[in-house]
Amino acid sequence: MTHSKIRSYFYSTKDAADNVAIPWLLALRWGEILCQILLLFAVVLIMKISVPGLLVALIFLFEGSSNLYLHLRQKSNKLISNRIIFVILLMDTIFLTLLLYVTGGVMNPFVFLYLLHIVLGAIILSEICSWMITIMTLLCYGLLFYFPPPVVTDLSGASQLSDLAGCHLIDGIPGSFQIHLQGMWVAFVITSCFIVFFVSKIQKALTVHRATLQSLEKEEARNEKLSSLTTLAAGAAHELSTPLGTVAIVSNEMIHSLKEQGCSAELLDDARLIRKQVTDCKEILYQMSAGAGEHLGEGSERYPVEEVVAQILEGLTPEQCQRIRVDIKGVIDPIRIPLRSLCRTIKGLLLNGLEASTEDSEVAMEWVVDADMLCIKVMDHGVGIKEENMELVITPFFTTKESGLGLGLFLAKTLADQLHGTMDIVSEPGRGSTVTVSLPLASLL
Repeated sequence: MTHSKIRSYFYSTKDAADNVAIPWLLALRWGEILCQILLLFAVVLIMKISVPGLLVALIFLFEGSSNLYLHLRQKSNKLISNRIIFVILLMDTIFLTLLLYVTGGVMNPFVFLYLLHIVLGAIILSEICSWMITIMTLLCYGLLFYFPPPVVTDLSGASQLSDLAGCHLIDGIPGSFQIHLQGMWVAFVITSCFIVFFVSKIQKALTVHRATLQSLEKEEARNEKLSSLTTLAAGAAHELSTPLGTVAIVSNEMIHSLKEQGCSAELLDDARLIRKQVTDCKEILYQMSAGAGEHLGEGSERYPVEEVVAQILEGLTPEQCQRIRVDIKGVIDPIRIPLRSLCRTIKGLLLNGLEASTEDSEVAMEWVVDADMLCIKVMDHGVGIKEENMELVITPFFTTKESGLGLGLFLAKTLADQLHGTMDIVSEPGRGSTVTVSLPLASLL
């Protein structure tokens, strides 16, 4: 078993940083201490059994000081890890066993306090730790049978029957009572196993449920941002479409009139420039809508992968193309895609990689068929992404660059979702990043 796996048992998603359970743990442990004090008074004052004062003082000192320690850490909002809770519950079990040993052993009715440790472990700790606490508790309980305290030994002997609180024992009771106590231990084992098993399953289900809710909340927030961007792009397109259309018509008429009048080539070039600028403005409006995650109803058509790659590289400068290594692995039939949207998205990832890398480093673009997925990988050797920014980089308008809108990875994630695929990011600061857009072949072929 690796060190990381062992560590994960003590620092799991159920870590006590989820401090909701800690106040209840403190309350139950204070209650347990109170029960033990009552037990001690009953044993010493009523049953007239002498107990070792130093041992009892050590037990109460540990329980009280550990409770104060947990209370202070919680008040200061410090992490209370699984390991701390595990050690405290383990020591509680050992000290409770010692206290029971000197106050009657298995005949002590306060053996039910063992259940507190088992239940608390099942609720707060990871599953493996809760089972370890349970096994330790059952072993301690069982040891009380094999090493009975002197008071139990005295009561079990037929020739040394004693008077306990005015009740005279008879010959038949000690043996039957011993069977009863052993039956209680068996019932305790069964009850403990049921508690740990079902509580652990419930905790797992609740953890999955919480993770699902958090995922849905993030998706809802992302959709709200996407809706805002779409509304902004649609509004801009609506407001600018009419004047641009008018300019386009007028510029076409100007070109036609200038040709008929035999005007100079310079005037014709100016008119054509106006017409081209109008076309460029319409393209910018399309890019704005695509940047918001809307692709203006672009249909999906079949294209060979080589043609898609050529279309992606066409929008780059010759210097940029020289730094890009293209690798197509496996024979892929023409794929059905929204060409402009996919090309714009992958080109954005390539530009991100080029900007993040030094001028002499290479950026790789791989098209690989993996099982039933088409994986488009863009790999660079740039500065990488910091761990605290991994979730932020797929949100719109987040960027660590001096220029840029921070939409590249957001667009890739949006397009992958729309094509029923996924986008994954693997990055190591200082060594580069790999962005993988995986699309199901079933929807492409």
